Amino acid sequence: MPEVPGSQKVFYGWFVVAACFAVTMTLGETFWSFGVFFKPLENEFGWSRALISSGYTAFLLGYSVSVIASGRLADRYSPGPILLVSAVLAGLGISLCSQVQDINELRVFLFFGGMGAGATWSVPASVVQRWFYGKQRAGLALSLVAAGVGVGALIFAPLINFLILTWGWRNAYLVVGILYCSIVALSSAVIRQSPALPKGAVAPTGGRSGPKDIRDSSTVKPWLAPSFMGITLSASFAVLAFQVMSTHLIPLATDTGISQTSSAAALGLMGGFSVIGRIMSGITADRIGWQTTLVLSLTGMALSVVWLLFLRAEWMLYIFVFVFGLCWGGRSPAWAGILGEFFGMGSLGGLIGISSAIAQVIGAFAPYLAGFIFDATGSYVMALLIVLLFLVGGCLIALKIKK
Repeated sequence: MPEVPGSQKVFYGWFVVAACFAVTMTLGETFWSFGVFFKPLENEFGWSRALISSGYTAFLLGYSVSVIASGRLADRYSPGPILLVSAVLAGLGISLCSQVQDINELRVFLFFGGMGAGATWSVPASVVQRWFYGKQRAGLALSLVAAGVGVGALIFAPLINFLILTWGWRNAYLVVGILYCSIVALSSAVIRQSPALPKGAVAPTGGRSGPKDIRDSSTVKPWLAPSFMGITLSASFAVLAFQVMSTHLIPLATDTGISQTSSAAALGLMGGFSVIGRIMSGITADRIGWQTTLVLSLTGMALSVVWLLFLRAEWMLYIFVFVFGLCWGGRSPAWAGILGEFFGMGSLGGLIGISSAIAQVIGAFAPYLAGFIFDATGSYVMALLIVLLFLVGGCLIALKIKK
Protein backbone atom coordinates (compact mmCIF):
# COMPACT_ATOMS: atom_id res chain seq x y z
CA MET A 1 0.00 0.00 0.00
CA PRO A 2 1.34 3.49 -0.83
CA GLU A 3 2.21 5.61 2.16
CA VAL A 4 2.76 9.29 2.73
CA PRO A 5 6.37 10.18 1.82
CA GLY A 6 8.56 10.19 4.92
CA SER A 7 6.08 8.20 7.00
CA GLN A 8 5.73 4.52 7.70
CA LYS A 9 2.63 4.86 9.86
CA VAL A 10 -0.01 6.90 8.03
CA PHE A 11 -2.03 5.00 5.45
CA TYR A 12 -2.43 7.19 2.36
CA GLY A 13 -6.02 6.03 2.01
CA TRP A 14 -6.99 8.44 4.80
CA PHE A 15 -5.66 11.35 2.75
CA VAL A 16 -7.78 10.08 -0.13
CA VAL A 17 -10.77 10.02 2.25
CA ALA A 18 -10.11 13.67 3.21
CA ALA A 19 -9.86 14.77 -0.43
CA CYS A 20 -12.95 12.78 -1.41
CA PHE A 21 -14.78 14.38 1.54
CA ALA A 22 -13.97 17.80 0.06
CA VAL A 23 -15.24 16.67 -3.35
CA THR A 24 -18.56 15.39 -2.01
CA MET A 25 -19.00 18.68 -0.15
CA THR A 26 -19.73 20.20 -3.55
CA LEU A 27 -22.76 17.93 -3.85
CA GLY A 28 -24.11 19.73 -0.82
CA GLU A 29 -23.51 22.92 -2.80
CA THR A 30 -25.27 21.76 -5.98
CA PHE A 31 -28.01 19.39 -4.80
CA TRP A 32 -29.01 21.40 -1.75
CA SER A 33 -28.70 24.95 -3.01
CA PHE A 34 -31.36 25.23 -5.72
CA GLY A 35 -34.13 25.65 -3.18
CA VAL A 36 -32.35 28.76 -1.84
CA PHE A 37 -32.49 30.32 -5.31
CA PHE A 38 -36.15 29.35 -5.76
CA LYS A 39 -37.94 32.38 -4.35
CA PRO A 40 -35.47 34.96 -5.79
CA LEU A 41 -36.03 33.49 -9.27
CA GLU A 42 -39.79 33.45 -8.71
CA ASN A 43 -39.77 37.07 -7.55
CA GLU A 44 -37.62 38.36 -10.42
CA PHE A 45 -39.13 36.51 -13.38
CA GLY A 46 -42.63 35.63 -12.15
CA TRP A 47 -42.22 32.04 -13.33
CA SER A 48 -44.53 29.33 -11.99
CA ARG A 49 -43.08 26.83 -9.50
CA ALA A 50 -43.29 24.06 -12.07
CA LEU A 51 -41.31 26.16 -14.55
CA ILE A 52 -38.61 27.05 -12.02
CA SER A 53 -38.35 23.40 -10.98
CA SER A 54 -37.68 22.41 -14.60
CA GLY A 55 -34.26 24.06 -14.27
CA TYR A 56 -33.36 21.64 -11.51
CA THR A 57 -34.75 18.80 -13.60
CA ALA A 58 -32.29 19.77 -16.35
CA PHE A 59 -29.45 19.67 -13.80
CA LEU A 60 -30.46 16.17 -12.70
CA LEU A 61 -30.65 14.89 -16.27
CA GLY A 62 -27.14 16.19 -16.94
CA TYR A 63 -25.98 14.60 -13.70
CA SER A 64 -27.51 11.26 -14.73
CA VAL A 65 -25.48 11.18 -17.94
CA SER A 66 -22.29 12.23 -16.15
CA VAL A 67 -22.52 9.85 -13.21
CA ILE A 68 -22.57 6.81 -15.52
CA ALA A 69 -19.72 8.02 -17.70
CA SER A 70 -17.51 9.12 -14.79
CA GLY A 71 -18.18 5.91 -12.86
CA ARG A 72 -17.12 3.72 -15.78
CA LEU A 73 -14.07 5.89 -16.42
CA ALA A 74 -13.09 5.59 -12.75
CA ASP A 75 -12.99 1.80 -13.16
CA ARG A 76 -10.35 2.18 -15.90
CA TYR A 77 -8.39 5.38 -15.39
CA SER A 78 -6.90 7.60 -12.70
CA PRO A 79 -9.60 9.56 -10.85
CA GLY A 80 -7.66 12.86 -10.79
CA PRO A 81 -8.17 13.92 -14.44
CA ILE A 82 -11.82 12.86 -14.32
CA LEU A 83 -12.45 15.17 -11.36
CA LEU A 84 -10.50 17.99 -13.00
CA VAL A 85 -12.83 17.90 -16.00
CA SER A 86 -15.75 17.88 -13.59
CA ALA A 87 -14.39 20.99 -11.86
CA VAL A 88 -14.19 22.98 -15.09
CA LEU A 89 -17.48 21.84 -16.62
CA ALA A 90 -19.71 22.17 -13.55
CA GLY A 91 -18.00 25.32 -12.31
CA LEU A 92 -18.56 27.01 -15.67
CA GLY A 93 -22.19 25.87 -15.93
CA ILE A 94 -23.06 27.11 -12.45
CA SER A 95 -21.26 30.44 -12.96
CA LEU A 96 -23.12 31.07 -16.22
CA CYS A 97 -26.41 30.92 -14.32
CA SER A 98 -25.53 34.44 -13.19
CA GLN A 99 -26.30 35.60 -16.76
CA VAL A 100 -29.75 33.98 -17.06
CA GLN A 101 -32.45 36.00 -18.83
CA ASP A 102 -35.02 33.29 -19.65
CA ILE A 103 -35.96 29.80 -18.48
CA ASN A 104 -34.24 28.00 -21.36
CA GLU A 105 -30.90 29.58 -20.46
CA LEU A 106 -31.35 28.41 -16.87
CA ARG A 107 -32.07 24.89 -18.11
CA VAL A 108 -29.06 24.77 -20.43
CA PHE A 109 -26.58 26.15 -17.89
CA LEU A 110 -27.81 23.85 -15.12
CA PHE A 111 -27.70 20.88 -17.51
CA PHE A 112 -23.99 21.54 -18.09
CA GLY A 113 -23.54 21.97 -14.36
CA GLY A 114 -25.06 18.52 -13.88
CA MET A 115 -22.82 17.07 -16.60
CA GLY A 116 -19.84 18.03 -14.48
CA ALA A 117 -21.29 17.16 -11.09
CA GLY A 118 -21.80 13.44 -11.71
CA ALA A 119 -18.15 12.64 -11.03
CA THR A 120 -18.36 14.08 -7.53
CA TRP A 121 -20.24 11.01 -6.25
CA SER A 122 -19.42 7.98 -8.42
CA VAL A 123 -15.65 8.62 -8.35
CA PRO A 124 -15.16 9.20 -4.57
CA ALA A 125 -17.59 6.43 -3.56
CA SER A 126 -15.82 3.82 -5.69
CA VAL A 127 -12.23 5.00 -5.14
CA VAL A 128 -12.51 4.95 -1.33
CA GLN A 129 -14.08 1.48 -1.22
CA ARG A 130 -11.15 0.17 -3.26
CA TRP A 131 -8.58 1.81 -1.00
CA PHE A 132 -10.20 0.26 2.08
CA TYR A 133 -11.05 -3.14 0.65
CA GLY A 134 -10.52 -5.75 3.39
CA LYS A 135 -9.69 -3.19 6.08
CA GLN A 136 -11.19 -2.79 9.54
CA ARG A 137 -12.73 0.66 9.08
CA ALA A 138 -14.02 0.36 5.52
CA GLY A 139 -17.56 1.32 6.54
CA LEU A 140 -16.32 4.35 8.46
CA ALA A 141 -14.20 5.51 5.52
CA LEU A 142 -17.14 5.39 3.12
CA SER A 143 -19.39 7.11 5.63
CA LEU A 144 -16.91 9.96 6.11
CA VAL A 145 -16.81 10.53 2.36
CA ALA A 146 -20.61 10.50 2.17
CA ALA A 147 -20.71 12.92 5.11
CA GLY A 148 -19.13 15.55 2.90
CA VAL A 149 -22.47 16.05 1.17
CA GLY A 150 -24.17 16.97 4.43
CA VAL A 151 -21.34 19.25 5.53
CA GLY A 152 -21.56 20.98 2.16
CA ALA A 153 -25.27 21.55 2.64
CA LEU A 154 -24.75 22.84 6.17
CA ILE A 155 -22.19 25.34 4.91
CA PHE A 156 -23.53 26.34 1.52
CA ALA A 157 -27.29 26.69 2.09
CA PRO A 158 -26.93 29.55 4.63
CA LEU A 159 -23.88 30.93 2.80
CA ILE A 160 -25.78 31.15 -0.50
CA ASN A 161 -28.73 32.75 1.28
CA PHE A 162 -26.33 35.34 2.74
CA LEU A 163 -24.81 35.99 -0.69
CA ILE A 164 -28.25 36.43 -2.23
CA LEU A 165 -29.36 38.87 0.48
CA THR A 166 -26.08 40.80 0.29
CA TRP A 167 -25.13 40.81 -3.40
CA GLY A 168 -28.12 39.35 -5.24
CA TRP A 169 -28.79 35.93 -6.71
CA ARG A 170 -26.72 36.53 -9.87
CA ASN A 171 -23.51 37.23 -7.98
CA ALA A 172 -24.32 34.31 -5.68
CA TYR A 173 -24.37 31.94 -8.66
CA LEU A 174 -21.02 33.32 -9.83
CA VAL A 175 -19.39 32.78 -6.43
CA VAL A 176 -20.84 29.28 -6.11
CA GLY A 177 -19.43 28.28 -9.51
CA ILE A 178 -15.95 29.56 -8.64
CA LEU A 179 -16.00 27.77 -5.28
CA TYR A 180 -17.06 24.51 -6.91
CA CYS A 181 -14.26 24.65 -9.47
CA SER A 182 -11.63 25.50 -6.86
CA ILE A 183 -12.59 22.79 -4.36
CA VAL A 184 -12.81 19.93 -6.85
CA ALA A 185 -9.69 20.94 -8.80
CA LEU A 186 -7.52 21.15 -5.67
CA SER A 187 -8.87 17.85 -4.32
CA SER A 188 -8.20 16.04 -7.60
CA ALA A 189 -4.45 16.50 -7.05
CA VAL A 190 -4.61 14.33 -3.89
CA ILE A 191 -6.94 11.54 -5.08
CA ARG A 192 -4.93 8.73 -6.65
CA GLN A 193 -5.74 5.36 -8.15
CA SER A 194 -6.27 2.69 -5.51
CA PRO A 195 -4.02 -0.37 -5.14
CA ALA A 196 -4.93 -3.30 -7.39
CA LEU A 197 -7.69 -5.63 -6.19
CA PRO A 198 -8.25 -9.25 -7.12
CA LYS A 199 -10.47 -9.51 -10.17
CA GLY A 200 -14.12 -9.67 -9.10
CA ALA A 201 -13.26 -9.09 -5.47
CA VAL A 202 -16.30 -8.84 -3.24
CA ALA A 203 -16.33 -6.30 -0.43
CA PRO A 204 -16.66 -7.46 3.15
CA THR A 205 -20.24 -7.58 4.40
CA GLY A 206 -21.23 -4.34 6.07
CA GLY A 207 -17.69 -3.00 5.88
CA ARG A 208 -16.17 -5.72 8.11
CA SER A 209 -12.53 -6.55 7.60
CA GLY A 210 -11.45 -9.57 5.66
CA PRO A 211 -12.88 -10.53 2.27
CA LYS A 212 -15.83 -12.86 2.46
CA ASP A 213 -15.68 -13.97 -1.12
CA ILE A 214 -13.41 -13.62 -4.15
CA ARG A 215 -14.96 -14.52 -7.45
CA ASP A 216 -14.60 -13.70 -11.10
CA SER A 217 -17.76 -11.88 -12.16
CA SER A 218 -16.50 -10.96 -15.62
CA THR A 219 -19.19 -13.04 -17.34
CA VAL A 220 -22.00 -11.66 -15.20
CA LYS A 221 -24.08 -8.58 -16.01
CA PRO A 222 -24.88 -7.40 -12.49
CA TRP A 223 -27.13 -4.54 -13.65
CA LEU A 224 -29.56 -7.21 -14.86
CA ALA A 225 -29.65 -8.99 -11.50
CA PRO A 226 -32.90 -8.67 -9.49
CA SER A 227 -30.88 -7.58 -6.45
CA PHE A 228 -29.31 -4.69 -8.40
CA MET A 229 -32.74 -3.63 -9.64
CA GLY A 230 -34.11 -3.81 -6.09
CA ILE A 231 -31.26 -1.76 -4.64
CA THR A 232 -31.59 0.82 -7.38
CA LEU A 233 -35.37 1.08 -7.17
CA SER A 234 -35.43 1.49 -3.39
CA ALA A 235 -32.69 4.11 -3.60
CA SER A 236 -34.51 5.83 -6.45
CA PHE A 237 -37.61 6.38 -4.34
CA ALA A 238 -35.47 7.92 -1.61
CA VAL A 239 -33.81 10.20 -4.17
CA LEU A 240 -37.24 11.19 -5.48
CA ALA A 241 -38.24 12.27 -1.97
CA PHE A 242 -35.02 14.20 -1.48
CA GLN A 243 -35.33 16.07 -4.79
CA VAL A 244 -38.79 17.28 -3.80
CA MET A 245 -37.57 18.37 -0.36
CA SER A 246 -34.40 20.09 -1.50
CA THR A 247 -36.31 22.07 -4.13
CA HIS A 248 -39.61 22.83 -2.38
CA LEU A 249 -38.88 22.81 1.37
CA ILE A 250 -38.07 26.53 1.48
CA PRO A 251 -41.14 27.58 -0.59
CA LEU A 252 -43.30 25.22 1.50
CA ALA A 253 -41.96 26.64 4.77
CA THR A 254 -42.24 30.28 3.71
CA ASP A 255 -45.83 29.65 2.61
CA THR A 256 -46.65 28.81 6.24
CA GLY A 257 -45.18 32.11 7.43
CA ILE A 258 -41.64 30.95 8.30
CA SER A 259 -39.01 33.46 7.15
CA GLN A 260 -36.72 32.89 4.15
CA THR A 261 -33.65 33.07 6.41
CA SER A 262 -35.00 30.50 8.88
CA SER A 263 -36.10 28.23 6.03
CA ALA A 264 -32.66 28.39 4.40
CA ALA A 265 -31.06 27.68 7.77
CA ALA A 266 -33.35 24.65 8.17
CA LEU A 267 -32.32 23.34 4.75
CA GLY A 268 -28.68 23.70 5.74
CA LEU A 269 -29.34 21.94 9.04
CA MET A 270 -30.97 19.09 7.17
CA GLY A 271 -27.64 18.63 5.47
CA GLY A 272 -25.84 18.98 8.78
CA PHE A 273 -27.96 16.31 10.43
CA SER A 274 -27.33 14.08 7.42
CA VAL A 275 -23.64 14.15 8.37
CA ILE A 276 -24.50 12.40 11.63
CA GLY A 277 -26.62 9.91 9.71
CA ARG A 278 -23.86 9.18 7.20
CA ILE A 279 -21.27 8.50 9.89
CA MET A 280 -23.70 6.46 11.99
CA SER A 281 -24.59 4.48 8.88
CA GLY A 282 -21.08 3.10 8.51
CA ILE A 283 -20.76 2.34 12.20
CA THR A 284 -24.19 0.69 12.21
CA ALA A 285 -23.49 -1.29 9.04
CA ASP A 286 -20.31 -2.69 10.57
CA ARG A 287 -22.66 -4.38 13.06
CA ILE A 288 -25.96 -5.11 11.29
CA GLY A 289 -25.05 -4.88 7.59
CA TRP A 290 -25.79 -2.38 4.83
CA GLN A 291 -29.20 -3.80 3.91
CA THR A 292 -30.76 -3.39 7.35
CA THR A 293 -29.25 0.08 7.57
CA LEU A 294 -30.90 0.99 4.25
CA VAL A 295 -34.29 -0.26 5.46
CA LEU A 296 -34.09 1.72 8.70
CA SER A 297 -33.13 4.88 6.80
CA LEU A 298 -36.06 4.63 4.39
CA THR A 299 -38.48 4.00 7.27
CA GLY A 300 -37.32 7.13 9.08
CA MET A 301 -37.65 9.24 5.93
CA ALA A 302 -41.24 8.08 5.49
CA LEU A 303 -42.15 8.94 9.09
CA SER A 304 -40.65 12.42 8.75
CA VAL A 305 -42.80 13.14 5.68
CA VAL A 306 -45.90 12.26 7.72
CA TRP A 307 -44.78 14.88 10.25
CA LEU A 308 -44.25 17.48 7.50
CA LEU A 309 -47.88 17.14 6.46
CA PHE A 310 -48.80 18.87 9.73
CA LEU A 311 -46.21 21.67 9.53
CA ARG A 312 -47.55 24.78 11.26
CA ALA A 313 -44.60 26.33 13.12
CA GLU A 314 -40.86 26.83 12.91
CA TRP A 315 -40.08 24.31 15.67
CA MET A 316 -41.95 21.64 13.68
CA LEU A 317 -39.77 22.42 10.66
CA TYR A 318 -36.62 21.81 12.70
CA ILE A 319 -37.90 18.48 13.97
CA PHE A 320 -38.58 17.46 10.37
CA VAL A 321 -35.11 18.43 9.14
CA PHE A 322 -33.52 16.55 12.05
CA VAL A 323 -35.30 13.25 11.31
CA PHE A 324 -35.28 13.50 7.52
CA GLY A 325 -31.66 14.67 7.43
CA LEU A 326 -30.49 11.92 9.77
CA CYS A 327 -32.21 9.18 7.78
CA TRP A 328 -31.36 10.61 4.36
CA GLY A 329 -27.74 10.69 5.45
CA GLY A 330 -27.86 7.07 6.59
CA ARG A 331 -29.24 5.96 3.24
CA SER A 332 -26.37 7.41 1.20
CA PRO A 333 -23.41 5.21 2.27
CA ALA A 334 -25.77 2.25 2.67
CA TRP A 335 -26.63 2.53 -1.03
CA ALA A 336 -22.99 2.50 -2.16
CA GLY A 337 -21.98 -0.02 0.49
CA ILE A 338 -24.60 -2.61 -0.43
CA LEU A 339 -23.55 -2.41 -4.09
CA GLY A 340 -19.95 -3.14 -3.12
CA GLU A 341 -21.06 -5.92 -0.77
CA PHE A 342 -23.27 -7.63 -3.35
CA PHE A 343 -21.25 -7.13 -6.55
CA GLY A 344 -17.61 -6.60 -5.62
CA MET A 345 -14.96 -4.04 -6.57
CA GLY A 346 -14.20 -4.87 -10.21
CA SER A 347 -16.84 -2.64 -11.79
CA LEU A 348 -18.05 -0.80 -8.70
CA GLY A 349 -17.65 2.69 -10.17
CA GLY A 350 -19.78 1.76 -13.15
CA LEU A 351 -22.43 0.13 -10.96
CA ILE A 352 -22.63 3.15 -8.68
CA GLY A 353 -22.87 5.33 -11.79
CA ILE A 354 -25.65 3.29 -13.40
CA SER A 355 -27.61 3.00 -10.16
CA SER A 356 -27.22 6.72 -9.42
CA ALA A 357 -28.20 7.68 -12.95
CA ILE A 358 -31.38 5.62 -12.84
CA ALA A 359 -32.25 7.11 -9.45
CA GLN A 360 -31.65 10.65 -10.66
CA VAL A 361 -33.70 10.17 -13.83
CA ILE A 362 -36.59 8.79 -11.75
CA GLY A 363 -36.22 11.69 -9.32
CA ALA A 364 -35.50 14.36 -11.95
CA PHE A 365 -39.11 15.13 -12.75
CA ALA A 366 -40.33 14.94 -9.16
CA PRO A 367 -39.60 18.62 -8.36
CA TYR A 368 -41.37 19.68 -11.55
CA LEU A 369 -44.41 17.52 -10.75
CA ALA A 370 -44.50 18.80 -7.17
CA GLY A 371 -44.46 22.35 -8.53
CA PHE A 372 -47.19 21.47 -11.03
CA ILE A 373 -49.35 19.99 -8.27
CA PHE A 374 -48.87 23.14 -6.19
CA ASP A 375 -49.75 25.39 -9.14
CA ALA A 376 -52.91 23.34 -9.73
CA THR A 377 -54.07 22.92 -6.12
CA GLY A 378 -52.39 25.73 -4.21
CA SER A 379 -50.99 23.19 -1.73
CA TYR A 380 -48.17 20.68 -1.36
CA VAL A 381 -50.33 18.10 0.47
CA MET A 382 -50.96 15.87 -2.54
CA ALA A 383 -47.29 15.98 -3.54
CA LEU A 384 -46.22 14.97 -0.02
CA LEU A 385 -48.67 12.06 0.03
CA ILE A 386 -47.21 10.79 -3.25
CA VAL A 387 -43.68 11.09 -1.83
CA LEU A 388 -44.79 9.15 1.25
CA LEU A 389 -46.22 6.37 -0.92
CA PHE A 390 -42.94 6.00 -2.80
CA LEU A 391 -40.90 5.87 0.41
CA VAL A 392 -43.07 3.11 1.85
CA GLY A 393 -42.66 1.19 -1.42
CA GLY A 394 -38.89 1.67 -1.31
CA CYS A 395 -38.75 0.35 2.24
CA LEU A 396 -40.69 -2.79 1.29
CA ILE A 397 -38.43 -3.41 -1.72
CA ALA A 398 -35.27 -3.00 0.40
CA LEU A 399 -36.61 -5.61 2.83
CA LYS A 400 -36.95 -8.18 0.01
CA ILE A 401 -33.53 -7.81 -1.62
CA LYS A 402 -31.61 -11.09 -1.79
CA LYS A 403 -27.88 -11.35 -2.38
